[in-house]
Amino acid sequence: MHYGYVNDALEAIVSLNLLSDDGGHETHDFIVDTGLSEDIIIPRHVIDRLSLPLYDRIVIGVGDGRAGLVDRYTARILWHGRLRDIRVASMGREFLIGMALFRGSNVSIDAVPGGSVTISEISAAS
Repeated sequence: MHYGYVNDALEAIVSLNLLSDDGGHETHDFIVDTGLSEDIIIPRHVIDRLSLPLYDRIVIGVGDGRAGLVDRYTARILWHGRLRDIRVASMGREFLIGMALFRGSNVSIDAVPGGSVTISEISAAS
């Protein structure tokens, strides 16, 4: 199970520890973005510091209707008690978690400042 909190701007915040192939790691607070279909978005300087390997390049649409080519990288996180490879894109300076990361999970957000965020794995029987 993963936990987070709701900040004063009513953003759901969850901390993730990003792991690289060479043993590097960094922990950051991420904003939950239900409009994002990717795993996570992080700033380019974090990708560079962790030397994350390039996975692919995709065309991605943004909220204003524009589309652009975006590089995606591979990182690992500990998710529901297991190491999981995830796709990491770099767009801007924000740390965002998208819906792809939550596949197979139940996300509960108490949408008040100081509220809790709980992410639990949905059992295979569900």
